Parts: sequence; structure tokens; C-alpha cells
Amino acid sequence: MSVAEDATTSHPWKPDVLAARKGDPKAFAALVRAVQRPVYGLCLRLLANEAEASEVAQEAFLRAYQNLHKYDVERPFDLWVLAIARNLCLDLLRRRTRAPSENLEEMKDTLPSHAATAEETAIARQEHLSLEAAMATLSADDREVLALYYVQKRTTKEIAQVLGVAPGTIMARLFRAREKLRQKMQPQENPS
Repeated sequence: MSVAEDATTSHPWKPDVLAARKGDPKAFAALVRAVQRPVYGLCLRLLANEAEASEVAQEAFLRAYQNLHKYDVERPFDLWVLAIARNLCLDLLRRRTRAPSENLEEMKDTLPSHAATAEETAIARQEHLSLEAAMATLSADDREVLALYYVQKRTTKEIAQVLGVAPGTIMARLFRAREKLRQKMQPQENPS
């Protein structure tokens, strides 16, 4: 394997970044396609609003494009854009004057699996709704770290890069967030 092939393998976004810096719109479009799902997913998890998540994700890509000259091509492109999106989400959350009033997941139609019975589907849906309801009670910081780790399958090191903290801090935040979620998910005992 040549040095050029090794650089492309370890930094697959590098050729597109360099081409986009020279004004190639197709190269930047390829970068966006490569990371749009995780960026939107993080925004949706933090904001719990599809329209806002879509708008913030678009803004994150606009900011990434505008600041592409500042991006260090030796760092993962997806983590850089996730950090931009995260900061935009946190800014929006700070500006909000009201808490979210509805759970959009409850309004989505879910297609049952062909293998699952109606009862299994109802139970799975109720468990999902219970999990989403419990997640909604957590702080944005807790939802963020759980989403990055469990939904986007990021390592603690990658999450630390996105959030700008030490990996040990992420492990502690994950532990605390899981404990809070576990407590929220435990059935409440009825005093008799």
C-alpha cells in the first residue's frame, strides 16, 4: 500500500475536503452525504423537534462550508461537523423560553414487523415510548452523551472530541446519564 493510499484509508474525507476548499461543490456535497444522518440524528435527539433539527443541521453544514479553511484535515471530518451542530443545538436550547410540549415520536406511524404479533408490537411500542419519555426528562447534556454513544455508536474518545472534554469526563457522564435513565425506567412501587 502506498503512502497516498494509506492517507486516503485513514482519512477518507481528506480528498473531498481539499477539493471542496478549491471550490468543487460536488466534493462538499459528498462530505455532507457522508455525515448528514449522524448530524441530523444528534440535532433531533438534543432538540426533540424535527423542523428545528433539520434547520440546525443545515446551519451546521453551512458553517462547516464557510469555515472549511479552518478545518484540520488530520482530524475526523464527521466529529468536526458534529461539534458544530452540537454547539448550534446548545445555543438554540439556551434561547428557548418553553419546554417541548409534545413528543413527535408518539405521532409517527410505526410499521410493525411481519414477524411480530400485534401484542408484541404494542409492547415494543410502549417500551419505546417509555424510553423516549424517560429520555425527555433528562437534561440535554445527558441526552446528548447517550445519543452519541448508543445511537451513533461513537467511542468515548470520539465523543470527547465532539464535546471538547477529556475521555474520562465522558465515561463519568455516561455512567451518570445511564443511572438517571435506569431510575426513570424503574417501575414505581405503590405504597399499600
